[in-house]
Amino acid sequence: MIAQFQYTTLAHQTQAVQSIADVFNDVRFSLPTNAQSNPVMVPAEAAPVLRGNITAIRKRNHIHAGEVQVAGTATPALGLDVLMETGTGKTFTFIETIHRLHKNKKLAKFIVLVPSNAIRQGTLKSLQTTAEFFGKQYGQKISVYNYSARTVQGFIHAANAGISVLVATYQSFAGDSKAINKRGVEANLFGHAKSFMEALAVIRPVLIIDEPHRFEGKQTQEYLAKFNPLLTIRFGATFKDKAASDGLKYNNLIYTLDSLDAFRQRLVKGITVDTVGTGADMAQVLCFISSSGTAKERAAQVSYQTMAGKHASVALKAKDNLGEKTGLGFLDGHVVEAVTAKEVRFTNDFALPLGEATSCGMLAEQMQALIIERSISNHFEREEALYSRGIKALSLFFIDSVAKYMPEGTKPAVIRVAFERHYRAQLAQMLEKPDLDPGYRAYLARSAADIGRVHKGYFARSHSEKGEEEAIKLILQEKEKLLSFDTDLRFIFSMWALQEGWDNPNIFTLCKLAPSNSKITKLQQIGRGLRLAVNQQLERVQSDDPAFDEVNELVVVVPASEGDFVEAIQNEIAAHSVQRVARVFDDAVLAEFGVAPSTRVANRVLDELAALGVISLDDVSGQATLLLERTAYLARRDEILARLKTIHGIEDQNAVNMQAYLDAYYEGYGKVKRKEDKLKPTLRLNAANYQKFKELWENLNRDAVLRYELDAELLTEKIIARIATDFEVRPLTISVTRTESVQSLHQAKSTETPYLILPQSVYTLSEFVRELANLTKLSYHTVAHILSRMPADKFEQIRHNENRALSALRDLMLGCIYELLVNKVTYELREVRVKTSLTDKKGNLLETLPVSLCGVETHAIGNAEIQARSLYDEAFMPVDSQIERLTVDESNQTRVTVFAKLPKIDIPTPAGKYNPDFGYAITQDGTAQALYLVVETKGYDSLSDIPVKEKWKIDSARQFFKALQDLPELKEKGVQIRFETKINGERLAQLISSMK
Repeated sequence: MIAQFQYTTLAHQTQAVQSIADVFNDVRFSLPTNAQSNPVMVPAEAAPVLRGNITAIRKRNHIHAGEVQVAGTATPALGLDVLMETGTGKTFTFIETIHRLHKNKKLAKFIVLVPSNAIRQGTLKSLQTTAEFFGKQYGQKISVYNYSARTVQGFIHAANAGISVLVATYQSFAGDSKAINKRGVEANLFGHAKSFMEALAVIRPVLIIDEPHRFEGKQTQEYLAKFNPLLTIRFGATFKDKAASDGLKYNNLIYTLDSLDAFRQRLVKGITVDTVGTGADMAQVLCFISSSGTAKERAAQVSYQTMAGKHASVALKAKDNLGEKTGLGFLDGHVVEAVTAKEVRFTNDFALPLGEATSCGMLAEQMQALIIERSISNHFEREEALYSRGIKALSLFFIDSVAKYMPEGTKPAVIRVAFERHYRAQLAQMLEKPDLDPGYRAYLARSAADIGRVHKGYFARSHSEKGEEEAIKLILQEKEKLLSFDTDLRFIFSMWALQEGWDNPNIFTLCKLAPSNSKITKLQQIGRGLRLAVNQQLERVQSDDPAFDEVNELVVVVPASEGDFVEAIQNEIAAHSVQRVARVFDDAVLAEFGVAPSTRVANRVLDELAALGVISLDDVSGQATLLLERTAYLARRDEILARLKTIHGIEDQNAVNMQAYLDAYYEGYGKVKRKEDKLKPTLRLNAANYQKFKELWENLNRDAVLRYELDAELLTEKIIARIATDFEVRPLTISVTRTESVQSLHQAKSTETPYLILPQSVYTLSEFVRELANLTKLSYHTVAHILSRMPADKFEQIRHNENRALSALRDLMLGCIYELLVNKVTYELREVRVKTSLTDKKGNLLETLPVSLCGVETHAIGNAEIQARSLYDEAFMPVDSQIERLTVDESNQTRVTVFAKLPKIDIPTPAGKYNPDFGYAITQDGTAQALYLVVETKGYDSLSDIPVKEKWKIDSARQFFKALQDLPELKEKGVQIRFETKINGERLAQLISSMK
């Protein structure tokens, strides 16, 4: 049986959906005039409310980019923009938006427009696989229509009682010749509609546009208006407008999760770039010099370099093969599609703009073979470790010519031949390893005799190739099957057909053998592999997994002709950052971030950063460029803050704001790095120190059975008591401000009058109960019983604002569940596990362990006293955060005999597996005692700031350590193991001094 994706709504997705839903708070929708259309807003009535809602949402989400634009007329339709970086679940988010808008406002007809067939197939698949998940959450069914002349009729005539979604590409509607625009194609359309488009216009659909930068064309924009949408929501990572000064144009931008945020929040894989070659002898520079002829038969003059390195030029027209014309065989993939006055466009998606010298990155066969070899090596480098975690590794190759993979006539498929040659050689080396995991060995050996089973291609030509249908279906539609170890396919070849829209969470190696298209960013090119990986149960490896960084890394193999690929990606992150956090900045950015109250003070800040060696400063332009690498910055972070606070003219908060800017830069950009050919860092274990640490380690690694019970009656009473004291939902009001004498600057008088708004019902009672039950995971019966026992005056308040009441009740109930549950968690501790992160299956101490099991980066230990106390022989300690670095630096306490950042232990809790941070062996009165301290560090200023889920884990851990302390064998030996939390401002010495 094939596993199904395990869906869960993440916080950033919830915030995006809520932001869209809140736009329509207190907006009245009128019932449609027929049974097929959407309800509609009254523009003049809705406009001021919408404007106020959007402004409030943008303020809440800290958005300044773009403007608020709401018309008081039916056209232009209201537009909303949602910026979400590639790989963060954009499709999932807009599908939930559809369900939420139907639930809240009964909107029923949605058209999802996508830029390509591959994206259309992916969207249809997502709608299909999420239907059950959202069906349970919202109690709604969804009907999906894959656009065709036949299915569009079904969509038009579908009743508006349920959700109907039509998925189409923009090629389906942009043009009078398209079936959707033809008049007289169907006589049974309602109203006076003569075409499908006219009928759709009557329906007033909600348009959802995926990847809006692909809908820029003038003709496309004209035909979009013909849909007569009630609302248009654009979801994308890129929003472009060539006319705008910054190249971007937002239409009521209400939510942003840009590249920088996605990397900082660990919502996508980190990127490692492996560059092959030096670049000097690899790039072929082409330039479209001039054109001649008419629009129908235009010819282009293109310059290039011969094999001898001499400059030459050639005339090209439609259907010419650049490789044949120049005599450079490795340019065979360049066949001219069209010549215009401004560009030469090739069939492989490459384009030459007029007058711009372009390094096309086409590679000689020998170099392509070397890049392929390197990519296979990267694949094998990680595949065994991923296999052991139940994660299937896939690799994606973008190539420059279909004929190089799929044979054409007598021409050899050089890329296919090179791949099979190098794969066969590296496979043999892997199978020769004596210590290879038996399961992984069998997995590799299964297809060793038929290498064709491990690689397939998807191209436009594939659809007409006999025997390729199964591979296409597997790549495009059967993602679950492709991710299973039961399927041998793990290397996928394509041109750019698999760009936006298609993705796979388990792409770990991406190989670029194709030229870059100037219209497509580097992040879009590699976006196919940015999603977080999934295991065989199709559960995502998320940021709370200790192996997150080790697993979620995408290696991109590129030729040196691509230039500095790392810097290019980092520049794109900066360009797309709504926060304007970048490596290069100036005094205007410092003012925007609240660093300096004036230009004069900003210059002092820049001078101080330059003196510290943090930046280089261009005295002419005033631009600052960050110089430090991430590890160097983190090591000097406190020193930099202290120096900033000494600058005349700034407050402490200004200095903290500067630090926040630097943190944002280094936390995000540190996820994009160059690959270095070196062994993964390991820690050597100090056997003598382990003997002092052994008792603590063994007891931490006991098998533990988690038990907890929830008293439903007690919970009900607690919730009802809390409702009586804490639940309050006030009636909605709208304020009207009247200003008189506005012509007099200092004599204008304003008065404000509040008006109550009559409540509108969003839910039936049963729907409200079901929604609250879904949000709290309580049974319908329990929720209904609680609501029936609410004080009458409190129950009546639900009518004031049902959505706010729902949120308030959810938070209140979850708080009560947490308070009761935390005291009910108990552990049954059993035997000590023999095999652990520090010991082998016989219980013997390992010589080394990977640094990644303890932390995502390392912190240098400069104090010899701390080094002597470390469990590890290295002059560094693995860490995950700033407070952990401080804790390491404070570990020179005289009472500490041994300490370590702990490898993963996986203590079970109701909120997931828990791994504490540090372990300490402590002396008592100067002599060694069986006294141990386990410390959980949290970089918050107050315990109340710690997220609820983390609190659950910590409080459950307290019960684990209580059970540990109560073990008879520990009491008998007088062993004490204490668990403490450490937050910002607390010192390790305080925790140790309190131990007796």
